[in-house]
Amino acid sequence: MPRNRTVRLAVLGSSVQRAAPSGYPSSRSSAVKRRIVVGLLVLASLVLITVSFRSSALDGLQGTGATVLRPFEIAADRVTRPFADTIGWFRGLADAKSENRKLRAQVAELQSQLILDEGAIQENVQLRKALDYHGPPSVAEFTPVNAAVLANPQNAIDQSVTISAGTSQGIVVGSVVVEPTGGSDGVGALVGTVDRAVSNVARVTLLTDAESAVTATDLTNTGVVGAIRRGSGSSDVLILDRVPKQAVVRRDDTIITAGTLGEGPLRSKFPRGIPIGTVSSQSLSDASLFQNIQVKPLVDFSSLRSVVVLVPPKQP
Repeated sequence: MPRNRTVRLAVLGSSVQRAAPSGYPSSRSSAVKRRIVVGLLVLASLVLITVSFRSSALDGLQGTGATVLRPFEIAADRVTRPFADTIGWFRGLADAKSENRKLRAQVAELQSQLILDEGAIQENVQLRKALDYHGPPSVAEFTPVNAAVLANPQNAIDQSVTISAGTSQGIVVGSVVVEPTGGSDGVGALVGTVDRAVSNVARVTLLTDAESAVTATDLTNTGVVGAIRRGSGSSDVLILDRVPKQAVVRRDDTIITAGTLGEGPLRSKFPRGIPIGTVSSQSLSDASLFQNIQVKPLVDFSSLRSVVVLVPPKQP
């Protein structure tokens, strides 16, 4: 090989080998510059945030920026609103369909339960006729008389109200008084009994009176029978008394009138099935033979406006 060619290749080889390390410092320098720029931007952002929170110097600039960007914000909102409304409409439609399915299922379940209840009622009526059974009086045997409350209790000791109906409307001493519900029968929760009646006015002793008592039972366990009386210290708490310890009574159970007839402390002339209240607490005590059952009444005795008096049928 000629000498000049050998020298040329050597020169070219040496030039190629020196070109590689010359680019490395340039890349490293660019990376360092980018990091410096990012650091400066972060530092500037922190400074601006600090000044914005601690000073009002940027308020004008922020206001100007908001004013300039406001048209773009309005335009973006007008563009995106139809899409958001459409999505919301479809979502509401899906929720409505789901709720409709749930309601249809509940209606079907209630219809089935109503059919079962109606069948049980008819069967009960037929059995009563077949056995010639005479049980406690029912609400259907009484005539409802609507009356306004003329005077509410004047103090904590007075547990009576005066109503605008009396003997002229068939009301007699001992008539049961309930709260109106607006239903076809107009019968609601138990209020008390009439203890005095004249031609067009009567006085009602409330269920919260210390002398008031009514035989009651648990709606979910008719084997539970006791006497409702006023609780000690508070007029809005009732006691279901004389319930044996072995009887099963649970919190939130509904207590109704038992309609028991007879003598003794459980004697009652109330129709069966009138709601009284719900069990608020239940406990046992070694010192007592009976359960300690507190009942929250369904009636707000402090704000009665009208009542329904159940006038008993006339005896032949």
